[in-house]
Amino acid sequence: MNNLELIHPDDLQQRMQAQSEKIFDTITRLRSRVAKAPPGRLRTTIRGNKPRYYHITDPKKANGQYIPRGEEALAARLAQKEYDTTLLPLLERQLELVNNFIDEYHPQAPDDAYADLPDCRRQFVTPARLADSEYAKRWLAVPFKGKSIAEDRPEYATARGERVRSKSEVIIADTLLRMGIPYRYEFPLKLKLPHEKSATFFPDFTCLNLRTREEILWEHFGMMDDSDYVRKAMDKLDIYERNGFFPGKRLIISRETTEKPLNVKAIQKLAEEYLR
Repeated sequence: MNNLELIHPDDLQQRMQAQSEKIFDTITRLRSRVAKAPPGRLRTTIRGNKPRYYHITDPKKANGQYIPRGEEALAARLAQKEYDTTLLPLLERQLELVNNFIDEYHPQAPDDAYADLPDCRRQFVTPARLADSEYAKRWLAVPFKGKSIAEDRPEYATARGERVRSKSEVIIADTLLRMGIPYRYEFPLKLKLPHEKSATFFPDFTCLNLRTREEILWEHFGMMDDSDYVRKAMDKLDIYERNGFFPGKRLIISRETTEKPLNVKAIQKLAEEYLR
């Protein structure tokens, strides 16, 4: 799937909308500042390598009134006013262009161009960007063998019918499913260890951010009041970081203790922050 290079259409649309709002806010601030600025304009000259400032309020008096030292704040406001006045039409034109783009942009056009192909042609074509549903379907279809769970362990099943190791993992899995976030449970991952060795790990969840098409690991640490468990968890995090998986970047971490059980709202916020 690495040949799918187009930016996600929703991402592009969100960026342009955010840019439109930012330009509009800037225009509003500039208009307000111009309206509050002193009347007239600024004239500057250089005498003896030193600048001199003049305030022109009457068009018939081109020289204006000299602004003495200590009153440079007036010169600053006039200079700012002229800059703002020059900038406003440029920003207004940019806003017009951005808004025209938003109006004319059709995010699903690349998807539709591929979907509209007859089956006999589509089989030969590599699309510029797969639709989210098709990308997720192919990603989920990758076969793998997870880590086995002993038969005598308690039975916990997700809404998708998978057997997992704890109630907390059921909550995480079902939250991801409810939010439409593709995931694999205990998908094998080969990681480098110290001294040029490697080993296969089984992260709790390997998740797919459909917007960025990035795979992100999710580890849940459920016994953080157990010192031995914490030590092993820290060792695992060291290995993840050695392989480029850092908390907040390619790695999501959730945790709980006996006194502070898993917070369902926190799980949803993590998913929204990193997987949407």
